[in-house]
This record gives sequence, structure tokens and C-alpha cells, in this order.
Amino acid sequence: MNEMMAREIAAQADILPASVQPLAKRAASVSLPSGRVFAGGCGDSAIAPAALRGFFECLGIDVVASTSMTLASFTRFVPTDTVVLTSISGSTRRTVEAAKVARERGARVIAITCNGASSLAQAASEVIALPFEPLSRKTPHTLDYTMTVLALSQLALAWSKEQAGEVAKILEALPSSLIAARGRAEAMAAKMNSQGKLFILGAGPDLATAEYGVSKFHEAGGLVAIASETENFIHGQNFMVEPNDTIIALGGNSAGLKRGREIIEAFGEYVASAEMIAPELQPKLTWSSVLADLLSTTFILQHLCLATAIRKGLMVELPRAGRANGEKLLAIQRIVMAN
Repeated sequence: MNEMMAREIAAQADILPASVQPLAKRAASVSLPSGRVFAGGCGDSAIAPAALRGFFECLGIDVVASTSMTLASFTRFVPTDTVVLTSISGSTRRTVEAAKVARERGARVIAITCNGASSLAQAASEVIALPFEPLSRKTPHTLDYTMTVLALSQLALAWSKEQAGEVAKILEALPSSLIAARGRAEAMAAKMNSQGKLFILGAGPDLATAEYGVSKFHEAGGLVAIASETENFIHGQNFMVEPNDTIIALGGNSAGLKRGREIIEAFGEYVASAEMIAPELQPKLTWSSVLADLLSTTFILQHLCLATAIRKGLMVELPRAGRANGEKLLAIQRIVMAN
């Protein structure tokens, strides 16, 4: 069951390392931005640059992560702006619209996509072609997301004159990292109550990673999963929590780790499961440690989604994973996304 999603997760160990040099070479040919830098898209493509905020900060690059709708409808571009837009298919309507709006106002648009002949590519000033083919577009997105993270990281490294060799070293550890992530996720899934909701909490860039985690549960069958900032959670959302629920706090930075531990301890005896996902924080964060920690947490959340789907008997390639009204909701989605 769910063999394709398992294959996609496992494929990251081979495809990501093989993509470093092609992406680094292409990124090196993209000239430095002269003004503001925006990065975004829809869904995971909007989440990826937000999750990389700490990575960008370590490199001294200010990137405004945003959604395609915000960029298309609520952003005043100027000619010195650089806008990086991602769409795996290159056909996401609102992302294409954002590219056209930015170009009309004189901004430079860099498209990241698998389809160099797509509408997004045609609307962009420059294209970074992702050097892989998605295995499936019907499962909760895993490989597609980390390839987006890798492409954005290579572009930022090129702009900051850093070498891609350190990324290759990080990715050498992927086989063991994925195995460890699977073990951790399956142990977490075993503690979760199948009748409960899932809350994933994060502070700073971890909030975006929390949003990525819950989006996998949405994609895996419309499961009730909620992302919240670690601090804001305790200012009202806490009253949504019931004994069958699960709370996961991400601790990829000192503020999130401290507050997350306090929340996990406070709710530990009330909910079905309360856990931290926290890498070992370094005294001084570096771009390489931030990237490695982001990937590690991402892999755990990917495996947690898969393990939960298996335990619930959900078939993630079907609309709403085979649950009632899946085809109806898919039809509604298609109508709305066509506009």
C-alpha cells in the first residue's frame, strides 16, 4: 500500500545528490539581484522559501517569501526587483499570473520548473530547469518539495559566492538520514490516536516547515492537521485541543525549542501524544547546519504522513485517499483552480 509515496521519499537519497552540480552550474550563470528579492509560488512552492529563511539569513541574503496570490495582487514591484517563482509543472495559473505582473512592472522573473516550455517559463526572464522528472503528482509531495528547496539553496549560494561542495557533503548522509527519519516517524505514528487531530507548531522558519507537515496530511486524505506558531498556539488555539489529539513542536531554533518544550511538557498528560522534533542546535548556526536540520525535519514529517496513511488504511494516490466524497472535492478543486 502506498508504494509510490514510499518510492518518492526513498528516491530523494539518489536524486538530490545527483542534482547538486547541474543546479549549481545553472545558478552560477544567474546574475546577482540589484534590489529586493521575492520568492514564492502556490502550496509547497510558497512554503519552501519561507522554510529556508534561516538559511538565507546565514548567507546574508534578504528574501521575502510569499504566495503567488500575494505577489500577483498585493505587491508593488519596481524594476530592480528579482522574483523567483516555482511551479513543478510550470502551469500553476496564479504563479504564471504573478510572473506576468512582475514582468509588466519591469522586474526580473526567474522560473524554477521541470518544464522549460511551460507557461511559467515563457513568462519569465530566466529559467532554472529542475534536472529530474517527478515520479508522481498524485501523492503528497515529497521529492518535488525537497528539489525546490535544493534549487533555491543553490541559487542563494551562487549569489553569496559560496561553494556547492558543502551541500554535496550534507546529501551524502541522506540514506542514513532517511532511515533514521522513518524509524522516528513510525514510532511517533504508533502513539497517535487515529480519531484525533494533529497540531504541528513551529517558530520562525519552523512555522513554514510545520505548514509543510500539515499540508502532507491534508493531501493524504483531508486529515485534520493544523499548523501554528509555537507562541500563538497557546493564545487561543489551545482550547481546540482534545485528549485524542497529537501535538508536535519543532525546535530548529532556540526560541522555538524553549517554548516548544514548555508546551509539550504542559500537554504531555492531556493528549494522546506530545513530542518535539529538535535537531542538536549548534552554538553558532551556519548555512550548512540550517540546511541539514531542515532536511532532517522534513524527512521525519514525510515519513510520519506515510506511516499515518498506512496505519489508517488510506490509499494516498486516490482523491481524498479513498475516503468519502473524494471525487466530488477533486471536481470542485479543478473548477476553482482553472480560474
